[in-house]
Amino acid sequence: MSMSHWHLVVCGISHKTSSIAEREPLQLGHDEIAKGHATFSDMPEVIESTIISTCNRVEFYFVSRRNHDPFEIVRTFYDDFRQYDISDLKDRFYIKKNKHAAGHLFRVAAGIDSMVLGENQIVGQIKDAYSSACAVKAAGKVLHRLFHQAFRVGKQVRTDTEMGKGACSVSSAAIELLKNRLEKISEPRILFVGINQMISMAATGLNQLYYEQFIFANRTEEKAVAMAQKYNSRGYSLERLPELLHRADIVISCTGAPDAIIRAKMIDDLLDKNPDKKLTMLDMAIPRDIEVDKNSYENIEILDLEDIQNFVREQQVKRELAIPQAELIIDQKLSEFTYWYDHVRHEPMYNGIHEAYENARQSELADVIENLPDELREQIDRATRRLVSRLSHLQARLNEEPGKAEKH
Repeated sequence: MSMSHWHLVVCGISHKTSSIAEREPLQLGHDEIAKGHATFSDMPEVIESTIISTCNRVEFYFVSRRNHDPFEIVRTFYDDFRQYDISDLKDRFYIKKNKHAAGHLFRVAAGIDSMVLGENQIVGQIKDAYSSACAVKAAGKVLHRLFHQAFRVGKQVRTDTEMGKGACSVSSAAIELLKNRLEKISEPRILFVGINQMISMAATGLNQLYYEQFIFANRTEEKAVAMAQKYNSRGYSLERLPELLHRADIVISCTGAPDAIIRAKMIDDLLDKNPDKKLTMLDMAIPRDIEVDKNSYENIEILDLEDIQNFVREQQVKRELAIPQAELIIDQKLSEFTYWYDHVRHEPMYNGIHEAYENARQSELADVIENLPDELREQIDRATRRLVSRLSHLQARLNEEPGKAEKH
């Protein structure tokens, strides 16, 4: 088989092509990303893969045969994994292949494609996604090389240019957005909902501005207490959330919960007891933590990631000036990767062995399963397809690390 039968693909959706509401059902949370990687990599059309799922993007990087539609592969994944049909979102997804797929990842790692230009948090999120894929052996030779090159791009862009200077994360932009609200309140009480990197960065940034009346709430109370101790404050479980809303002036929420945790009834009860209560709530989560719409209440201001996006559009002049220099770095690293990629596609994993395995599978099974019940035939078909996929992965790893063949 010609090497042209295979390609590297990214099929994704981001803040540039979709709204929060459209991305929410697609988000793979921390508790399900490993299963998502395992499920996607076991699909017969996928040779190796890594999924990046953040507040602002969900992207599938994978190697597959050219005769398969990348969007259809992702659509099938969501249909099987979440029983969710993404067909109506097809025009929100972008598909890039080979060199263009690699270039896209490098731009993401550099912070050029982020909602906040130069965002530095994205590199850690990419590393987490790649580590999760490696843990279930979803990533293979091509993606190992691709992602390590992306990490080099991210580091060099932030070291050698002005791209990473100043407030360049969603959390730091959120603090800037809240500053004028905080300045109008004498000793504001700030409630943080959720314990994670975003919340930690927001708390650190506000503490550096000499705000210190913090309250932390989390599903696991012990984590909230541990975080609170760093700021000489108190931590509680989410069961105390209605009470804590009464005490807060500012709420910053960012959990990984699949459903809203700040319900309309909580706010209704809050206003019933205190009709003059004023509250600013910033929801940085995807899916969103706050159930109500932005304009539901006169005295309750609700902000989300789209408000942050609007706020930072005029705050990025210095980093925009660094884009040409960052692009030069990306072009250099992309040339290095493309040179390697064009050569590695001649290797057995990418010049026909997977299709040879698949042809052998179909040939051997044809007579065996012909008279079996439909359900059993489907089970055998799925199991043997997964076997072919895993054998192909194993062959790629053996090609990558000569000498291991004797161990298997």
